[in-house]
Amino acid sequence: MRWGGTLFYFYLAAISTLAIFVAAGTLIGARTSDPRDYSLGGRKSSAAGVTGILLGALVGGASTVGTVQMAYSHGMTAVWFTLGGGIGCLLLGLRFAVPLRNSNITTVADYLAKSYGGKESICGRSISLTATISSTLGTFISISAQFLSCIALLKGLFPISSSTASLLAGFSIIGFIAAGGLKSFSTLGGAKIILLYFVLLSCFVMAIANGGTFSFVASQLDADLWLNPFGRGFVPEIGYLASMIVGVFTTQIYIQSLAAAKDAQTAKKGAFASALLMPPMGFLGAWVGLSVKARGIEMRPDEVLSWFIMDSFPPFLGGIIWGGILITVIGCASGLILGISTNIVKNLIPEKFIQKHSDSEIMIHRMLIGAIVAASALAGITGAGSMILEWSYLSMGLRGAGTFLPFAAAVMRPDSLSPKWALASSAAGLSGTILWGLSSLPGDPLFAGLAVSAACVLIGFKSKKQYI
Repeated sequence: MRWGGTLFYFYLAAISTLAIFVAAGTLIGARTSDPRDYSLGGRKSSAAGVTGILLGALVGGASTVGTVQMAYSHGMTAVWFTLGGGIGCLLLGLRFAVPLRNSNITTVADYLAKSYGGKESICGRSISLTATISSTLGTFISISAQFLSCIALLKGLFPISSSTASLLAGFSIIGFIAAGGLKSFSTLGGAKIILLYFVLLSCFVMAIANGGTFSFVASQLDADLWLNPFGRGFVPEIGYLASMIVGVFTTQIYIQSLAAAKDAQTAKKGAFASALLMPPMGFLGAWVGLSVKARGIEMRPDEVLSWFIMDSFPPFLGGIIWGGILITVIGCASGLILGISTNIVKNLIPEKFIQKHSDSEIMIHRMLIGAIVAASALAGITGAGSMILEWSYLSMGLRGAGTFLPFAAAVMRPDSLSPKWALASSAAGLSGTILWGLSSLPGDPLFAGLAVSAACVLIGFKSKKQYI
């Protein structure tokens, strides 16, 4: 840090950037009174709105703080998160966006239930419950990763404890999203992506200006290790990629973004735009981490991004840059929290209760949001300082291990998979992933879960020979 007495201007710019976004979310949300507006934005979102929701919830602490942290510690392996997310969005646009939007279904669990016997059947209810549990558990881990990122950003700037940093992050998240639901998130998510591109491009330019050219980085670090996306081995890196792809397909808020579109073609365009915009973010962030490592600067990996911003930019601009990163993390956490609350309201709380208290549905959402924020804040405090991307990959894997294949079958080959084998695939995939991970066996737990899930799907296809 080289600012001395000018630190005040950094604080002013950072706080102002955060305050503008929080205030905007509150003002937009103040006009939200319809539960459908709250959870789906009234199904009126444009392609830009869909992109704002999808990337707003997909790009957060893992794509920024976590990517810089991973690159500083392990090199170009850090790009797999955003690359996998981009591929997932591309596949959504190519094959999934249109049928999902045309279904008029809000949640992944509802789509599975409808495809495999309906909620009146045992299989339909059971697979809906399995999908809801896996999605909720996995998404909660990802929200905790956003708190880890917030803690790292705040502690890199302020002399505060992890508990205080987590508390500040929680209040900011509630202010960002609780008032307006998906309606405000759609608008602010798009603005957040524009701000984030400005931030990451600025950081990349400053990294180059500070000597972090390709030739310099290659000369200071082992290029075969640090500049190789497979630096930690082919299987682990492909595992990270696979977890991102399956996670995109089975995360409530990502599918919710498609449901919020005004029509199927709009949903498709939003997915394609997200696929184009996400991968470059990872490279830009990774290069910041690599450039700091190449300069021989030693520090806590999770505080590299905060240090870089304070070291590289004039105070006022640095404050905007740092505030933009924090907004990105807060916005991502907000979207994921909204996805969990929607899942719980639609799939875990009895429908009769919701109908009886329909006037209070938005309040139920807001109470759930408060509870999720509190639990995630505690998890973030417990895990402070750990590798953020590892939490995110684990999160994506848990979401997709049991749900991805029966969900893909329901979309791409309707009525081709028997309900009982769809349920078996879902339960076996989730159980296999968890048990493999707990047993410390070699290989990626996700691949084990997907393997047993795939075996069940193949048997299920054969049980309905007319579709083979």
